[in-house]
Amino acid sequence: MEEIRYQLKTYGLFYLGIGVYALFLLSVMWTGWLDVFFSGAALHEGAKGIDFYQLLNGAWAFWHGGSLTGDPLPGGAQYARPNLANSNVYHPLFTLIVGSVLALFSPAQSPYIWLGIKAILTLLLVAYFAWNFRGHKYIGFAAFIILANFSSYLELAAWQFHFILNFFLFLMLILLVKKGSGVGSGVCYVSGMLVKPIGLLLVPTLIFKGRWKLALISGGCFGVLTLLWTFGGVGKYYTDNLMTNFSLSGTLGPNQIITLSALLHYITQWPDVIYHAIQDMVLFVIIFLGTLKRIALPKAALLYMVYFLCFYEQVFEYQWSTLAYILAICMVTCPEFQTRWTMFCILLIDLPSCFVLLNLFHIDVQNSGYLGMIPGATAWEWMVLSKFAPLFLLLVSVLAVDVRPIWQQLQAFWRALRRVNEQLDVFGGDVPVAVSGMLIQPTLLRSRSETLAAQQKVLWEHVPEDVSVREGDAQHSQSGETMSCPPNLLETENERTET
Repeated sequence: MEEIRYQLKTYGLFYLGIGVYALFLLSVMWTGWLDVFFSGAALHEGAKGIDFYQLLNGAWAFWHGGSLTGDPLPGGAQYARPNLANSNVYHPLFTLIVGSVLALFSPAQSPYIWLGIKAILTLLLVAYFAWNFRGHKYIGFAAFIILANFSSYLELAAWQFHFILNFFLFLMLILLVKKGSGVGSGVCYVSGMLVKPIGLLLVPTLIFKGRWKLALISGGCFGVLTLLWTFGGVGKYYTDNLMTNFSLSGTLGPNQIITLSALLHYITQWPDVIYHAIQDMVLFVIIFLGTLKRIALPKAALLYMVYFLCFYEQVFEYQWSTLAYILAICMVTCPEFQTRWTMFCILLIDLPSCFVLLNLFHIDVQNSGYLGMIPGATAWEWMVLSKFAPLFLLLVSVLAVDVRPIWQQLQAFWRALRRVNEQLDVFGGDVPVAVSGMLIQPTLLRSRSETLAAQQKVLWEHVPEDVSVREGDAQHSQSGETMSCPPNLLETENERTET
């Protein structure tokens, strides 16, 4: 009995998280109990595998003389025909590595093979995370928010590949925190970008935090691996898709799109310049915060992920699963994430949107037959707000502790810069002033008295010989004191200058 109590006290959250994750798998593969938390469109009802089979179709078609886009062969043959599938948009290398393995199985078997692989990798990843931070007070809670994240359930239910991005991004952050930059973190960084190039957002922070080799080498490797596939037009579909996404304006929605940009575009009628200004301002603030030493790397990664979720063109609810992995590493590295309030906000972020409540009370949700329950525009607005509200509350909480220290550090930094400038005289001062054909540069003088003395010396050197000097002034001059220039002499010199 004592052993059971000890196990529950020490590893209770681990066991609870594993139990919730097992329930996720059970619901996805057999019962569908948890589908009520998501719309039919998010679950891909009526078009199951529309995103999953695009990868397998592409790999299968390539090995049979077709295109990596997964289009049917000239004779009409296709791996998953007649299953509905989008045209492939994944990186050519990722398509061949993962798609070729899964295409060895039949279209009916491959989704469940993929679910099994993800389940094994998830448990191994959580175990590795727990081992690296064993003994930490909040490691159990951190592991729980990974295993019990409802966005991860949607990722499983929709047969997505987004988990691989989460896997490599989380592993990279663990390696950076525990071991610093190295080959392992670089491999994870490049591998994650091959799934989805979201990791490119981290380049500024990695550079400013001293991981510039990791950022530049990994970014260069991704660029080379992408360019190699453009020869012969094999990977042109991928680069074309990237350029298309970069040129979009964030206006997609409503329905499945869960972004702040889409919500703002939908409920307001502002000029485009305002939307772009908001996005650019947020990005500037995040880049600035990411350069500061007191903002830890996992916290900076969280800010960049929030920017992605707010403003990227096509963010679906399953992509919010990435937050669980970043928040887990923040929990064990940043004290500001360990308060009761922040943990409560993290739990709310782990939950799905308010769709289940809207459906329960019949608020703008309609049954579309084989497509499932579909929310209307009003319901979609509430769903987006329910996802962003706890996230913004969390950000306010964890950034509030940084406002005053950052302001004090910036003030000290500015004072130090001014002291350095006083010594070097790089900025400020005045332009050279011409007096009687001579140049005086006040910027090179140390004080006002020295400036006046230099001007007086120049004037007296140009005094005509017939000008008489008062006896008292001559005595002052002989004694070594600074001579004062007579007013009439100054007027004479000014007149000559004007002439």
